[in-house]
Amino acid sequence: MLPLLRILLIEQDPSVLQELSVNLSKIVPNFERQDIDIDIIECLDLVKALECIKEDGDIQAVVLSWDIHNKSEERIYSRFIEQLKQIRLELPVYVIGDDTKGLEIVNESEEIESFFFKDEVISDPEAILGYMINDFDDRSETPFWTAYRQYVGEANDSWHTPGHSGGSSFRNSPYIKDFYQFYGRNVFVGDLSVSVDSLGSLSDSTNTIGRAQESAAATFEVKHTYFVTNGSSTSNKIILQTLLRKGDKVIIDRNCHKSVHYGILQSGSFPVYLSSILNPKYGIFAPPSLADIKQAIEQNTDAKLLVLTGCTYDGLLSDLKQVVDFAHQHGVKVFIDEAWFAYSLFHPSFRYYSAIHAGADYVTHSAHKVVSAFSQASYIHINDPDFDADFFREIYSIYASTSPKYQLIASLDVCQKQLEMEGYKLLNALLNHVQEFKQHMSSLSHIKVLEKNDFMKIFPHFTGDNMGHDPLKILIDISELPYSLKDIHKFLLDEIGLEIEKYTHSTILVLLTLGGTRSKIIRLYNALKKLDSGKVKLAKSTRRSRLPENLPAIDLACIPSDAFYGDRESLPIDKCNNRICAGLVTPYPPGIPLLVPGQKITQEHIEYLKELAGQGLTIQGSFDGEIYVLKREDQQ
Repeated sequence: MLPLLRILLIEQDPSVLQELSVNLSKIVPNFERQDIDIDIIECLDLVKALECIKEDGDIQAVVLSWDIHNKSEERIYSRFIEQLKQIRLELPVYVIGDDTKGLEIVNESEEIESFFFKDEVISDPEAILGYMINDFDDRSETPFWTAYRQYVGEANDSWHTPGHSGGSSFRNSPYIKDFYQFYGRNVFVGDLSVSVDSLGSLSDSTNTIGRAQESAAATFEVKHTYFVTNGSSTSNKIILQTLLRKGDKVIIDRNCHKSVHYGILQSGSFPVYLSSILNPKYGIFAPPSLADIKQAIEQNTDAKLLVLTGCTYDGLLSDLKQVVDFAHQHGVKVFIDEAWFAYSLFHPSFRYYSAIHAGADYVTHSAHKVVSAFSQASYIHINDPDFDADFFREIYSIYASTSPKYQLIASLDVCQKQLEMEGYKLLNALLNHVQEFKQHMSSLSHIKVLEKNDFMKIFPHFTGDNMGHDPLKILIDISELPYSLKDIHKFLLDEIGLEIEKYTHSTILVLLTLGGTRSKIIRLYNALKKLDSGKVKLAKSTRRSRLPENLPAIDLACIPSDAFYGDRESLPIDKCNNRICAGLVTPYPPGIPLLVPGQKITQEHIEYLKELAGQGLTIQGSFDGEIYVLKREDQQ
């Protein structure tokens, strides 16, 4: 199956539409190539055209016949283009019309890709078709992947690193050749050294790597995009160390990924933590309320940065537009960790909640989590008008390997191509699949899928703050099942072959990613239906753990980096009252830090940790029942 350049031709005069369509169709064979198919579809009505664009994700170009008879009609066409872009931001629109009105037409909309004189299109259709094909090629370009694949195919002798020399040391070994055979030849011959100058440098963004990053920036509608090959954990730390200096104040969501907390430590900055809003029944947390965010900004007008999670693990979404606008009014930059929401721009169901769409200055995407890149592949997107590119490069070099994995870079290049060319189509299909799944799940008696209405009941600020939920994060309530969580997990994995993303004491989380298929959803439903029916060979158990109601607040006694890098000792949790924490202590689930370096430990914290440990939860940062605290002054 070849990539398809499907052109939607819109003309409200049937005779003109037919003439345009016939003339364009006649010359299609002249443009036929072995790598793409070209197809032309016709439409006489703007409303039907919008429906066609919604339903047909293979449309890659729109040709709009713009016939002006009065000023009100001009607005009809420009409004049509606005509505089209709300559906598919990336879809190019070519306008044909009277050349004497061309300047007026292009002044009506900034979203017109190009303008053509209608009579010339009828007499010389090659001009517009060639233009559209050229744009199609530009949009689907993968600068690094194309050059990389070509270089690997040349099979040059390797007189440089890596030491396996294109796989020779594996292939010729009686002991480890199975490793080579498992992965195949291309993995090894494609494992190159940075000595290949023609492909470019990741740290300097040169040659094809630089062009690939520019292509990704165009796809994501940002000023700059950088590739990172050791995960968004590193991307987050790069941004924080670029923007913050020792003692700088930063407002952060307490629920942020631990890489953000570590980035705070490494920058030596002073965090102001936004309160967590935890639901103990389900063991999930919500983003901080808009009121809390605004209050923190107003009370800390000297803050340099606001850091939030754009989409929680469970798919809860903040109205970031309100947040970004308020922060910018107070001179505060905004960084959004959008690791779990990399597809947010590419479908109207998600776009409103996109960090880039909201105007955030810095955004990170884990391209491997929900879209099509290899593990550890990450994007950094930058829209900050005050971006210091030179200092960013230096911080980037601190973290980036001088021997990056070229396969990871290539996966980031092809990932952006897929989002540009078929992101809308794939997401549309997934949304339809999940809707069908929910309809069938509604017939079950003991298991339910949590939806927007449920979150409105769980979290008081959900409605008032205009929060949303990503339906591709399928959170399933299993609290009414009469089985232990361990047995449910074992049943799904061992007997049905389903590996689940995350469990809490009462929920399971299923991620529907770009690799999701309808058949996988059917298998999931089949397994859940069996559990719901009670016709499974599992022992009955009603014992379930439950999280405590509230997380104690964070009260800092000093800058976190001073505590983290200070003289410390390990003590049993019971012995830590009134001491200053020197490490990050995070119960999982839900994965929210209870204690951070520099925080004064109270008896309330101790009782909270003891309760969680008694339920068998993992306490990250606790080692054999002990945690690290600063030594007292009389011990130093």
